[in-house]
Amino acid sequence: MAQPEFFSGKILYPFIGALLAISALFGLLIMPRLGQGSAFIDRPAPDFELPVVANGASGNARIRLSQLKDKVVILDFWATWCGPCAQQAPILDRIARKYESDVVVLGINVGEAPQSAANYARAKGLSYPILIDPEGAAQAAYDASALPTVVVIDTRGNIATFNRGVVRQAELERVLKDLRERR
Repeated sequence: MAQPEFFSGKILYPFIGALLAISALFGLLIMPRLGQGSAFIDRPAPDFELPVVANGASGNARIRLSQLKDKVVILDFWATWCGPCAQQAPILDRIARKYESDVVVLGINVGEAPQSAANYARAKGLSYPILIDPEGAAQAAYDASALPTVVVIDTRGNIATFNRGVVRQAELERVLKDLRERR
């Protein structure tokens, strides 16, 4: 007795392959965004003080998060080897330039030499301060286990949004608009 054509290798194996590919795509693109960072939302942002390696005051400048309380702050945890981080950086630079009077963007480089982070920022033409997290304390405090991790902090110092992965400019602008309306 002949098997139905679906159960032959001609159709079954490509079907299984397509199903696996769709599952992998769902796992990579959709699942990381579901509920991410929900434990952080509306909680006080962990404070840190980190050295500035680019686009800050010259010398041994440092930035303490708690000193920026009256501004919206966007934290971007990133690394030079991270492809999605390279996509996120120009988006954040446009935000930093457009909203420079009431939003502070801080790029926090993790796990790399200060000069590597500074050279990268210069090569990309980034205008916002680039900090380094030499011990990984800020990265751990924000559970920035995936790069990029983008955190928006409101003017009261509470975390408004927490995202792992690239955040589109339109989404960031919507968040900023919502925060301005809440004031």
